[in-house]
Amino acid sequence: DTEGVFLKEGDVGITEYISSSPGFSAIIKQRYSDFIVNEIDEEGRLVRLTSLEVDRSQMPADEEDDDTGLDGVLSPEQKEKLDDFNANPNPKRVIDICAPVDKVTRGKVHQIVRVRYKKLESDTLVEDDVRFIRISVKGAGGHWGSGQHFRQQNFQRKPWPAGFGNYCRFVLYKENMDTMEAVHKLTKFFHINKNMFQFAGTKDKRAITSQEVTVYRVKAEKLVGANRYFYKMALGNFRYVEQPLKLGQLSGNRFTIVLRDVTGTDEVIDSALQSLKTNGFINYFGMQRFGTTAIPTYRVGKELLKSNYKEAGELILQPRPGEKDFITECRKNWWKDKNCTQMLKVLPRKYNIERALLEGLIKFGENNYANAFQMIHRNTRMLYLHGYQSYIWNHVASDRIKKFGMEPMVGDLVYKGDLKDVAFKEENRQSSANGSLKGGSTSSRVSPEVVTAETLSQYTIHDVILPLPGFDVQYPDNEVGLWYAKLMAEDGLKLEDLKHSNKNYALPGTYRRLIILPKDLMWQSYMYSDVTKELTQSDLDLLQKKPEPVSDPDGTIKALKIELSLPQSCYATMALREILKIDTSAAYQATLNHGVMPDRSPTAMVVKEMQTKQSALGQ
Repeated sequence: DTEGVFLKEGDVGITEYISSSPGFSAIIKQRYSDFIVNEIDEEGRLVRLTSLEVDRSQMPADEEDDDTGLDGVLSPEQKEKLDDFNANPNPKRVIDICAPVDKVTRGKVHQIVRVRYKKLESDTLVEDDVRFIRISVKGAGGHWGSGQHFRQQNFQRKPWPAGFGNYCRFVLYKENMDTMEAVHKLTKFFHINKNMFQFAGTKDKRAITSQEVTVYRVKAEKLVGANRYFYKMALGNFRYVEQPLKLGQLSGNRFTIVLRDVTGTDEVIDSALQSLKTNGFINYFGMQRFGTTAIPTYRVGKELLKSNYKEAGELILQPRPGEKDFITECRKNWWKDKNCTQMLKVLPRKYNIERALLEGLIKFGENNYANAFQMIHRNTRMLYLHGYQSYIWNHVASDRIKKFGMEPMVGDLVYKGDLKDVAFKEENRQSSANGSLKGGSTSSRVSPEVVTAETLSQYTIHDVILPLPGFDVQYPDNEVGLWYAKLMAEDGLKLEDLKHSNKNYALPGTYRRLIILPKDLMWQSYMYSDVTKELTQSDLDLLQKKPEPVSDPDGTIKALKIELSLPQSCYATMALREILKIDTSAAYQATLNHGVMPDRSPTAMVVKEMQTKQSALGQ
């Protein structure tokens, strides 16, 4: 029973519509494959997975395999010995060469062994303060020798080829997992730090998504080899670049969405979608912004802004309805005796936020919640604060539309330029305790105009922006501007509290468009009877050349496929809400989705099959 447990739209300020269309009934995300997201990069290109192989013709030459400039490094006698050793490899034999004093020359000796003697390997060793290079058969273990040798070479990463960019940029395709979960799988598989991966934005969990990722100094050949071991995830379209991706470095996302069990007539559907195309939708922060549990992110964010760290921490750790019995019992035991060590032992690893907070309490003391919060990754901590900003913004947006409608008015803030959703980039901007900003102030990058009686006719509602509350934004010069302080006062906060004494929780604020017009909006109706019938084509489907889904003339259920492009940090579910006129929260959608529908099967075998086919074509 989810009644009264999970959030509904009205709880987070989502209450208004802008069209007079009556709407129609449909189920959103009945299957995760009904929701496909393709990133749009900063240059406006659609990101798609089109290859699972490394295109070597597009790769720079690997200097590790280049033996230019290596002649003359070895003496004729040394070369003769190595030629014979490579031709007749004996695992019990080793060749020791006096190590050159010069580090560059020593590196060339190792490069010669790698490039010219494929059956051998080399290490720099030190014995009795004498450095030498030991050459042995690959895998024979001869590099350790019999004495107190110190092995140097294999403790160092191989030099990164100069012809490569420092980052490998690739397309990450994933099914039914969020971006952080996918990156976590990659870090575990490659045994590297999560900070070596970068991406422009996180994508929906219950969806099929394609986005670009960069990773520091990991070769494409290594990345592609992992495809055979992953389920519901694939890597492809590899290239090398000099710079990593940064959060916000995208133009937006392209959505392909299937609504199932549609009850509206074609006339009602067309009318609703034409209104969406012409008028747009209120740019609410969607339900995903506020978390998936019974305790929303904005409640934790509010306590952090008040410096109530203990209350914020307890909100994260305390029991809450709607979870599995084991987790509920685990939380109840902690709530009873506050034994962090015991809870950490039994709490599954996927509860990474709770685990990080518990580790912090163990490290700094059971009541030192302020320092314990620092164990949570900064981007995750900021989600709570941004949740509160979004909560206030949604309420202001609803009141603005409800009271003043779809026309600009004197005192509104407007901006005609391309925001590229500055909100997303500003969320990741560091601020200092005194309010000075790294990377320049908001106002120097976005300078809103205030509508006057003289300029009112120059603007439409699509030019109007509302600030997310912060210490470095301008507020509307009308009644709307007063609502921010009033709403925050109801929560025991003042606008000045956003300039937090702890720089980790200071919020400069930013701007967000009130109304969004989707681009390249298209729609098509289908009839079907089999509830497991796929009505979309993922990137992997296109790679396999699967036929495009067609309507079943004998079908008894109507579906609607919608395609649209939105700027970054805009929520497609809010566009759907505008045409459906129904609550998009998980709690409400669960009441429509009777029974669990089987989802798309794992992709690992498909990836293997496609790799085999592409390799055959390459040969």
